[in-house]
Amino acid sequence: MRIVDTLIVFRILKMLTTPFNKMKAYKFGFIDKDGNRIKKIENEDGKMVPNDPFTKAEKASLTPLHRLVFNLKKIIAKVPFGKTQFASYAIALLLLKEEAELDNEQGEELYEKFYRYLKEQELLTAETISESINVGKLIEGETYKIRFPIKEQGEMIHQHKDEVYIVSEYEKIYGIQTYIGYANTERVLVTADDVY
Repeated sequence: MRIVDTLIVFRILKMLTTPFNKMKAYKFGFIDKDGNRIKKIENEDGKMVPNDPFTKAEKASLTPLHRLVFNLKKIIAKVPFGKTQFASYAIALLLLKEEAELDNEQGEELYEKFYRYLKEQELLTAETISESINVGKLIEGETYKIRFPIKEQGEMIHQHKDEVYIVSEYEKIYGIQTYIGYANTERVLVTADDVY
């Protein structure tokens, strides 16, 4: 792997391990202490105005990669333990890999380092890992319904019971098979745990 590629992976991992209140986006006032985007702020006249980055430093603190990492961090913090948690990690890592345009080798390194990060943070147990085996399989060409809302994969938020048409298998991460599907004509990534 090239040095530049390795640096990208380490940059992602550094963001994952940095508390929200220590990030530049927080210092600039673009996110709160929980990583939620602050979209509007009050100006001198008391009016609510868009809270958009203007300077080069501000823009560098709120790239699409940052937003994906923020979402991944929120998933880690909020998703309950069990197979849903591990399946959510798999999808979040794939979205991160796509957004950062990592190749397969870089992706594997990201998955390995993220796994180590979860262990170091004591977010994984033997039970959690073994539960990932119970995440089933989907059939290509079949239509399923979304079990939980799917957010941040595109412009749309897909709600509970929206239909997803499965096109093909995608990658296997931590033993969990992921799939490419379409919901309302938008490409989404799912596991068998996300649909029924």
